[in-house]
Order: sequence, then C-alpha cells, then structure tokens
Amino acid sequence: MGDRAELARTLLAAHRAVFDGTRSAVADLTAEQWDAPTGCPGWSVRDQLAHIVGIERAMLGDPVDDVELPADLGHVITDFDRATEAAVHARRGVPVAVLLVEADETFARRLAVLDALDPATLDEPLDGVGGMRLKGSQLLRTRVFDMTCHEQDIRRAVGRPGDLDGPHVDIATEQVLRAWAKLLPARLASDRVVRIDLGARTVDIDLAPDGGVGAGGSSDRRGDVAASIGLDVGMLLALGTGRSDAPGADDLEVSGDRVLVAELLTVASVTP
Repeated sequence: MGDRAELARTLLAAHRAVFDGTRSAVADLTAEQWDAPTGCPGWSVRDQLAHIVGIERAMLGDPVDDVELPADLGHVITDFDRATEAAVHARRGVPVAVLLVEADETFARRLAVLDALDPATLDEPLDGVGGMRLKGSQLLRTRVFDMTCHEQDIRRAVGRPGDLDGPHVDIATEQVLRAWAKLLPARLASDRVVRIDLGARTVDIDLAPDGGVGAGGSSDRRGDVAASIGLDVGMLLALGTGRSDAPGADDLEVSGDRVLVAELLTVASVTP
C-alpha cells in the first residue's frame, strides 16, 4: 500500500501543478488572446480551457453537456472527437469571466476528490471520456498528460512559455517517450538509434523492431546513434500530440541523419 499511497500523492501534486499552470497561462489575457488559434485545429485558447474544464467535470461525474454540434466543424470527425467537442461547444458563448469561475470551482472539486482518494482504487478500472475505461492510475496519468499538453498549447498561442518542470511535466514527458519507444520502430522500419536530448536528460530510442528506450544513453547500441534531436519539453509534447504548431526539423537542433529525423517527425504523434 505504501507505493500506492506515494503514487496517489504524486498524482494529486501533478493535478495541482497543471491546474495552477493553466490558470497562470490564461491570467489577464486580452480578448484577442482568448480567441487566438492554437495547435489543435478548430480550437482557440478559450476552447482549450473549456475542454479541460469539461473533461474534469466529466471525471467528477457531472452531467455530460447536451448540445447539438454544427455539421460544419471540420476538425470533428470521429466519435471520440464528438465526445470531446461537446464540452467545448457548450462553452463557446460563455463569457470568459464565467468560464474562469467554472474552472476554479472544477479544479478545487477535483483536488478535493483526489486528496480523499483511496490509493487502492488506483488498481481498479475507472471510466473516462468517450467510453474510455482504464486502470485508475493509468487514467489519472492520462488526464495529467492531456492537461499538460493543453496548457502548453495555450502558452504557445499567447506567447507565454514556461511551466516546463514539475510532477505533471514528468508524467507527460514519460508518456510520450514510452509511446515513441513502442510505436516508432514499427512506423519507421529502421535499425538505428535516435537520441532525444532534453538538456538535463538524454534518452536513446532504438528503432529496431526489438529495440526500446534507454535513459542517459544507456541503450546497448548507444554507439550506433544515427541522429540527435535537441528539444525542450514543450516541443516534445507538441510533437508527441501532432499539433499543427509543432516544430519541424529546421526548427530543432539536429545532428546526424536529418532525413531520418524528418521521417521521425512525420510519424511522431501518439494521440488520436
């Protein structure tokens, strides 16, 4: 139970950190900034916050927003898109001041629930948005990942970089790196190693079918590094989520095989 209790504390801290970071990102924005487009097609900064609020309210068990979506929303394609768009569309006509109050109330309620969480429930299946059903710990990590990515979407759109460390960022970063280690070998069909340089940390991703990921250049094939990509965490999350404003190869510090890096960037998204 000790490990589960520690995990529960970490997940609580990560939620608190991303809630605080998101509120800081949207503090005192102008009307133009609230309406600024973001790296999620069809979503403004306001829509990003509405999405976070709507999903967290769903996690609280609040009624799902019952709205009819317009037929001309080009970014809404799948059933999952429709499930996540409902909360966003329901809040498009809501004044920003009202949305901010709802965000504060929602975040406070979620923290209270997480603070009272029985660590044993982290091993039990929980329901998420769009019919998602995952083990409790995995679902809460996924929520932290999602919200951290959306906070960074907001920050890029309004020119407020920051909040690139903390428990929420650690969880989100690991989510991308583990997914890359699992998915990129099949997508690239290469037998080489790519090094991800995050500054304070380097991670080697072996693109061979039986490869994997090693921290700090610990891969058994670390001498076979074909390319190195310098990223900060914000760039990593933008690439891992396939955002339209994610950096390209020419925007990054790249050494080695630039063709391989360009190919990797085209298949780097790990989200729906």
